[in-house]
Amino acid sequence: MLEEKALLASGDLVLDHQNSRVKLHQYDRTQIAQWAKRLRELAIESDATKLIVYGKKGDVPAWIKEGFSLEGTIDGFFKGVTAYMLTVYLTEERATSSAPELEEEILALSLAKAAKGEEKALPAGYVLREASEADAEELARLYGLVFATYPTPMDDPGYIRKTMLEGTIYFVVESEDSIACAASAEVTERMGSAEMTDCATHPEHAGKGLLQPLFTALERRMEEAGIYYLYTLTRAQSAGMNVTAAKMGYEYRGRLINNCTIFSGYEDMNIWVKSLRPIQE
Repeated sequence: MLEEKALLASGDLVLDHQNSRVKLHQYDRTQIAQWAKRLRELAIESDATKLIVYGKKGDVPAWIKEGFSLEGTIDGFFKGVTAYMLTVYLTEERATSSAPELEEEILALSLAKAAKGEEKALPAGYVLREASEADAEELARLYGLVFATYPTPMDDPGYIRKTMLEGTIYFVVESEDSIACAASAEVTERMGSAEMTDCATHPEHAGKGLLQPLFTALERRMEEAGIYYLYTLTRAQSAGMNVTAAKMGYEYRGRLINNCTIFSGYEDMNIWVKSLRPIQE
């Protein structure tokens, strides 16, 4: 297709080899049938087992007609317009959750703790600040320690520096001049939204309530930058980040099955969203 090279160059069409996915963020809505066919071809060419389309509301029936299923939404993803997460699985294994009952229990626990995101102070002895390229080595060590596998190579300092140069904002919490906790906002300026991600707490500092102040700082930084539509994808089998998202005022919007490799392998990811301005449909 004529626009395929341009979409690859812009990042709107992604061949994600590490996670065996093909993702499409933008498309000509008059060519949905052609794109559905081409995405399957690209999956075969790249050994991918999952397709993801970030669709518009009016296009959902057309994608469903082409065999896609709606797994969730991201409010305001397209500069205030909601993205509808439409997926196809090319193997039964990729389409099957490993622990659906546990995930539902964790979701229920998280929703029961939902709050409006009141600001929480750091414990004594901790300091919060925005990270810089000079922190890349230590950040990489933290991510390598916390995650056996991860959707992106966060244990590589060079990769972390690259993301910083491309607009990702990192904040860290320090204790005695060492990073105890980190998180980032992966900004997509052309979309006007940001993913709150790369959350990691050093095991020696777990359970101290460090992530909530980090999220608050990142949210404030995003609002200052004019990025008003935030979302985070959390491991559906891990209570910690789901509870944190609910407490921070994020709203649950669905679950992406076996979405990416994280922690120990492919895992389901819950979608949580928070809009700092009104959204459109």
